[in-house]
Amino acid sequence: MSKNRRNFMAYVLLYLTCMIICYFVASKLRNHREILSKIINVVTLASVFMLVLMMGMRMGSNEEIIASLGTIGLQAFIFTIVVVIGGVFSVMAARKLLGIDKFGRLKAQAKGQTNDEIAESEAEADTEEGGGSAALMTWLIIIAVVLGLLFGYFYLRVNVADIDGFNDKVGNVMTLGLCIMIGSIGFDMGLSGTVIAQVKHIGFRVLIFPAAVIVGTAVSSVIMSFFLPLSVRECIAIGFGFGWYTFAPVAISSAGHVMAGAVSFMHNVFRETFGIILLPILAKKIGYIEACSLPGVAAGDMGLSLVEKALRPDIVVYSFAIGMSESILIPLLVTLAIGV
Repeated sequence: MSKNRRNFMAYVLLYLTCMIICYFVASKLRNHREILSKIINVVTLASVFMLVLMMGMRMGSNEEIIASLGTIGLQAFIFTIVVVIGGVFSVMAARKLLGIDKFGRLKAQAKGQTNDEIAESEAEADTEEGGGSAALMTWLIIIAVVLGLLFGYFYLRVNVADIDGFNDKVGNVMTLGLCIMIGSIGFDMGLSGTVIAQVKHIGFRVLIFPAAVIVGTAVSSVIMSFFLPLSVRECIAIGFGFGWYTFAPVAISSAGHVMAGAVSFMHNVFRETFGIILLPILAKKIGYIEACSLPGVAAGDMGLSLVEKALRPDIVVYSFAIGMSESILIPLLVTLAIGV
């Protein structure tokens, strides 16, 4: 476990370094923002397509995922819907208490505007900011997931003898792809120059939202324990997986909770996949920050490009805080919940 944690922290530092370096490089090139933004947009879309395609390949070639699509899959699907809704409502409550509107802007920033000006500003945010990017990104993700699943199931699963070794190699390529994607996000944020200003406005209040997701998830998981053949402890441990299907199911199963481990595996797969697909679609319906809570830990890496392109660069602050906080806390929360 300690080795896995060290590896995880090394990846976090790697991704942060890529983002920070690219941010500061781009901040010196803002005079060329128009042409560079177009290039970065293509790089980001290409890296997202590649990453989601490979994620689909790994899922399609995984016998555990294929074998868990029956009753356990239905339980996990219902569990995912309820837990995600609980997290969204919790984040929404926190957002309103902090005086932040559905587009992730402090309401104090709108002081001095007339009602018509505020309405016009919100309409622009709802229809113009990333509208085309959101649609394109959504279709790219859906196509990539479907293609990856089909290729993984019908080709890789049948024709690749050492599927675990193959997936390890794919994982290395995905790490490189994440570096490229996160670097391009940092570059685009550096070109826009809005993120630092947003951080100064929000400050440490940004950490309220990861806490809100955890509270909402815990409450929803307890509720689900009354409807599923699982204990309260098992349901809370499943909910605290936050889409990390390579850790939570193993920890739960190793503690002797085999059924809960299987549900956890499918729940985390559903949360990451559906969260990534639905994020740009639901953002303008439920709120920008609420949408960042949908994919779980993926909000801190793969989901960043969706947030940056489909919403606004400064919203990346919330997405990164939610995703990284969950990633860091998952081993502690799952272990405490299941009683390892």
